[in-house]
Parts: sequence; C-alpha cells; structure tokens
Amino acid sequence: MNKLFKKNIDDILSQKYLSYAISTIVSRSLPDVRDGLKPVHRRIIYSMYQLKLFDSSSYKKSARIVGDVMGKFHPHGDQAIYDSLVRMAQDFSTRIKLIDGQGNFGNIDGDNPAAMRYTEARLEHYTNYFFDGLEENAVDFKENYDGQNLEPEVLPSKLPNILINGSMGIAVGMATNIPPHNISELIDCLILLIKNPKTNFTQINKLLNGPDFPTGGEVILSNSEKKEIYSKGKGSFIINSKWKKEDLKNGMYQIIIYEIPYQVNKIKIIEQLANFINTKKIPLDDIVDESDENIRIVLKPKNRNIDPKKLIEICFKLSDLSTRYSCNFNVLIDGTIPKQIGIIEILLNFLDHRKNSIKRKSEFNINKIKKRLEILKGFQIVFKNLDRIIKIIRTKDEPKKELLRKFKLSELQVDSILSMRLGSLKKIDEKNINQEINILNKDLKYLKNLITNKKSLDNFISEELKNINNEIHSLIKERKTVILKESNYSSDVNIDEFKEVEKFTIVIDKEFNLKRFKDHIEFEDLKKNNKDILYSSQLLSNQKLLLFVSSGKVFSIDPNAIPSGNSNPKSFIYFVDSMPNDKVVGLIDSSKNKIFAASKNGKGFISYIEYFITNQRKGKQFFNLKNNDSVIKVFLLEKSHIVCVTKLQKMLAFDISLIPELQKGSGVQLIKIKEKDYLSDLVDLNPEEGLTWNTGSKNRKLDKIDFWLGKRAQSGKKIPKFFNKNLKFSE
Repeated sequence: MNKLFKKNIDDILSQKYLSYAISTIVSRSLPDVRDGLKPVHRRIIYSMYQLKLFDSSSYKKSARIVGDVMGKFHPHGDQAIYDSLVRMAQDFSTRIKLIDGQGNFGNIDGDNPAAMRYTEARLEHYTNYFFDGLEENAVDFKENYDGQNLEPEVLPSKLPNILINGSMGIAVGMATNIPPHNISELIDCLILLIKNPKTNFTQINKLLNGPDFPTGGEVILSNSEKKEIYSKGKGSFIINSKWKKEDLKNGMYQIIIYEIPYQVNKIKIIEQLANFINTKKIPLDDIVDESDENIRIVLKPKNRNIDPKKLIEICFKLSDLSTRYSCNFNVLIDGTIPKQIGIIEILLNFLDHRKNSIKRKSEFNINKIKKRLEILKGFQIVFKNLDRIIKIIRTKDEPKKELLRKFKLSELQVDSILSMRLGSLKKIDEKNINQEINILNKDLKYLKNLITNKKSLDNFISEELKNINNEIHSLIKERKTVILKESNYSSDVNIDEFKEVEKFTIVIDKEFNLKRFKDHIEFEDLKKNNKDILYSSQLLSNQKLLLFVSSGKVFSIDPNAIPSGNSNPKSFIYFVDSMPNDKVVGLIDSSKNKIFAASKNGKGFISYIEYFITNQRKGKQFFNLKNNDSVIKVFLLEKSHIVCVTKLQKMLAFDISLIPELQKGSGVQLIKIKEKDYLSDLVDLNPEEGLTWNTGSKNRKLDKIDFWLGKRAQSGKKIPKFFNKNLKFSE
C-alpha cells in the first residue's frame, strides 16, 4: 500500500538529518562521562561479562564474542565491532587495557590484527571495576534493538575511565579528543573533591601533572596551556619522542629513539625520515628499526661533527617524532546531553554517578536483607512452636491458611517454612539463625547509614579509591609520560647548519672572476701559481663570503656556489646584481669582525661584518658616496694605526681611535686631498713593527714611521725613499 506525503522537502531533510545527527552523537561517537565508554565498547564489555570471560577464566574466540555482541546488542558490521575490541586490547592504544588478548592484535607499526577467527580474548582485571552492583540494580537497563534482551544504559564504574583511558570520536558537528591520564593522580584528585566539592583548578593543578600516554614521550605543557585545557576542556600541546645518544668508536655516535608520540605509526616516522635522507634534507646517513617489544629506532648521523641536539631538533621539525595533540573534552552528560566541560566538572559528574550507583546497590541489598530477616524471624517462630506447626502441617488440608491465621505469619514466611527440610530443624540451626539475624541487622544499619549520611558515603568512596590505588600494580600506576613546562628544543633550527663543514679558499683575479679551492691556502702560495690573483679569503663552507664593490655595495655569496676543481672561474656578476662598472675592492668571510673601508676622495670609517650580511641578491649599500667618489679598498682591521698614500706622493699615519665606527655612512676625511689628487692606497700597521712594502721583486721596510705620524685629515708628508711608482703597499 502506497502512502503519499505532502510536505516541503527541506523540512523532511532537516528533520531526518537532525535525527541522524543526534543518533550519531548519542549512540555512536561521544563517550558517556560516567563510565567513559561509547555504546560499542560498553556492549562488548557487557557481552563478555555475560559470557563470564573474567581475568581468571579461559579465553574465548574473538569471533564468538563479536557474534554475541552483534546478535544481542550492536546491529552493525562485525569488522567495526572487532576493531573496537582490538583497540581495547592494545597496550599502545589504551593506558590501562580493558581486554586481555591472545594472538596477533596488531602493533604500533600499524600492522593489522589477525582475523577474529584466529584471536582469543577475555576481560582484564581492571574491567572488574566496571561491574560493581551491575546485578544489584546499581544502574538502569534498557531493551536492546529488537526488545529481546536487556542491556545496561551505563556501567556502574568505580573509576573515571573517561580520563584514565581517554577517548576519541567524530560525530556530526562535534568531536571529542580526551587524552589518557595517570590513575593515581586522578584518584588523588577525586579524594580531594570528595573532601571539598568546591575545590578550584589551582588545587587540582597541584595533583594532576597532565596527560599520561601509554607510549610515554615528553609533553610540553605550559601553565597557561594546562589551565586552558583543564578548565575549559579545549586546547593543545606538543608531544616529543624520547631519545638518547649512544657513543660509538672513533668519536662517532648514534641517536636512539625509544618512545614516540601517542597514536603515531612507527613505520610512518621511519618512512618520513628515509624520504628526507634520500632528498638530503637531513644530515642522516641511515635509519634502522631495531625494535622488538620495545621501540628502538636508530638514527645514524653523516659525521661526528653534527650536534646531536640540533640533529634531533630538525628531525622533530620535519617528522612525526614531534606532534601536536588537540584536546576537546566533549562528553555526554547523563548519556544524553553533549557538552564541553573541564576536568573538575568531569570528576564531579563521575562522583555523582558513583554515589547514585552505591545508593541504588545499597537499597537493593537493604530490601534483600529485609526479606531474609523476615524469613529468619519465621524460622524462629518455627523453633518456638515446632510441635504445633508439625501437627498442623500433618493434619490440616490447607496448612498454609492455618499457619497464616494462627501465628500471624506473612506469606513469604509461610512459604519458607513449608519448604524447610527436616534436616534443618536441628538445635544448632536455631543458633545459626540467631547469629545470622545479628549479622544482618548490623549490615542493615550500615547500609541505611550509607544512604542517609553524606559523610559516611564520602568516606566509603574515599576508602574504596585508596584500596583500588593499593591494589593496582605499580607498573600501571607509574607515570610513563614526562611533563615539561617549556621545550628544550628550538623550532627555528636551520637545515643549513647540518651541511658538512669544509675548509675553502676563495680567490678573485684582476678580471674579477671567482674560484674556489679546497682547504685553507695562504695568499703568497696562491700568488706563486697565479700572478693575477687580486684577493683571497679563507672560510668554511657554512659561512658567507662578503664581496665589497667600488659603488659602495656589499654582497653575501654562498661559497658552495662558486666553481671549483677543473671548472672555469666565473665573474662575480654571475652571483650578484651589480652595476656594470663595479670593481671588487674587498673579499672577507663572515666569521671576521672589524673592517675598514676607504674611498678615492680620502673618506673612510670602521664597521663590523655583522652589519653587512644579507640574503638579497641586489646587496646592501654600506658606503654613501658623493662627488663621483668610489670605494677603493675594504680590508680586515687588525692593527692600531692606519697609513694612507695619495697620488701626489703624500703619506700620513694616524691612530684608528680617531676614526668613527658606523653601520654605514659617508665616513670622515682620512687624509687631506688637494685638487687633482686622490687616495691611492692605505694599510693598517703597528708603529713598533715598522712599515713594509714591495717594489718589484724587492721587499722594503721602514723601521720608524714617527716622521709621518699625525692627526686624521692632515696633508701628510713626502713618501719615503724607494717607495714603488704605483704608490701601492703591495703590487
């Protein structure tokens, strides 16, 4: 029979999608704050409880468990149920395992578990804490999907499993991601909240260090991040791998990664680092996985000169050896209301659930004790009136009615009396009945006090938590994750630092062509083989070469880019954006410090290399030139005085203290320059060492320069005898 609906399609879609969204949130993706379980996990655990698969029993095939869960409680795919069961049995996925698995349940490499027909499972000892009062009306039961079985709405857990094992889920329009925590720390927090429900975050903060992952690692959690996460239920933090350095022979070493971030696939990390090795992004020679039941990833550096801390920093930066974990404390309140809450609210909700389940269990047991006491009081009447009761039972057609009438017994008492065996009418049984009544009365009084007295209930829960803390194995209680308030690692580590450091000598000839030689070679040795060499600079491969030109600009050049070996030298213009008429006037490496710059018009100043390093190809203007001036020389300043020579054969020496230190500028007058004159050359010296120069193949020396000593900007005096015709200190 067909039925037509006349409704707006928008209304139908929104209504149906809303139903689907609510179903996803409540019945699939978000955990209940009370027992910390999603429906699928609760159904698996309850089904195993019904199968009596406790930690003391034998294992059962996973396929049997999955079949029971699917048939009775969870009408979804068997693979989805099995995947949930497997996760609860993985010690790298849950902080405290809920299921004890036998067989291949997967590994941290991401390998799949064996099929459910091959694996077996039973409940872990920890899961016993979920069943307190389950059969004593501690929680409500509801009908399963077909109405043929009952399942618990929530388990009466003794512990806040939602924080102990954490939870992760994606619903419609919302998600949850709660990290696992240390059970001992949480028990301390609960005991504090029981004593004072108005406890603030500052007090909780002293007891709870932070997340505690099954895979360990180091969590970087500042005070502000911690407050944001645990007070508002949202935030993030960094998880770093743990590593150590192992020394090898000949000064070599290797790095051992022995703990990795939570929920990170070990094979993925190895693949990431292997790709970076192939593309030469990190200075590793090899990566080897030597893991067994413990993680051991071996990183082998290219050489022993690489700083291990900086090497691990670059690995953290480029791979999942360091990850960011985002927290989102979205939970179901009372199993129906999704809400993002902080840790105090989570713990208080759990305590309310625990108190409620204890009260319900106590009321169940009170009623049970009352019924038993009623029966025992009936038995007492039997012993007092034994002969009369036996006579009534033997002689009357309806002894039940007669006993009800004569002894004013209840129906429960009469039914119990009539079902008594003759063997229980011994004298000793009368004594045992009296003892049992006394014990039951004490239990009844205790349970009533537990329900009515808030302090008694609080003390009961506190003692219960302390006992649990003592029962749990020390290996489970021991914290696995280290919490640091700030990182010991730099995220700004530069990959260039890890390039193999070599010694270079860079030369430039009179045609301004650059060439690179291996090792450090002295200028005089270079000159022997090539008379055209103008300047040379000794530096390391990880340093910059600073090239100064006549237009007052400085350029930074990577020495690794300069041709070497049998390659032809290249003009400096190939490496920089320079003016066509520029001439190279200085070549200095970036490791040096103080320099001196001078121009043709006799201007000059002192500066420092650190001001001139630039990554721009167009360079940096350091000398402001006027009146068609040009820079003639930039050199490393190492001595106390400057000696200047002009084209009109004047020479002046003065103390460098008379020269200003500038980042850049026009400089000051070094020597007075007359019309048609210009500065020819200058050099630094120590007066006590004398002045040297070369004329042709001869080296000359002037022991005393007192005659030419003066003040800056003076005209100077006639050059010494035998000074070379080019008016240069070195030809």
